[in-house]
Amino acid sequence: MALALAGCKGLERAPMSDGRRLYLAKCTSCHAEYEPAKFSPQVWVANVDKMEELKKVHLSPDERAQILQYLTGDPGGRPVAATGR
Repeated sequence: MALALAGCKGLERAPMSDGRRLYLAKCTSCHAEYEPAKFSPQVWVANVDKMEELKKVHLSPDERAQILQYLTGDPGGRPVAATGR
C-alpha cells in the first residue's frame, strides 16, 4: 500500500493560480475552457474587452488584471507587445 501511495505522489498538480480560478469561475459558465496558448495576448485582450462590452461578464479591474495575467502571461495583465518587451 505504501508503495502504491508513493507512486501517486508524482501525479500531484501544481496549485491553481488565482487568475485561472477567476477565469474558470467567470468565463467558463458560458463556454468551454481554452488553453492560454490557443490565442495571442492581443487576441485575449480583445476577447475580454468584447465580453465586457457585450455585458457577458462583469469584472472588477483587479479581476480583469488577474484573468489577463493568467491568459497572456504578462504580470500587468497586458499583452506583451503593448508593454514594449
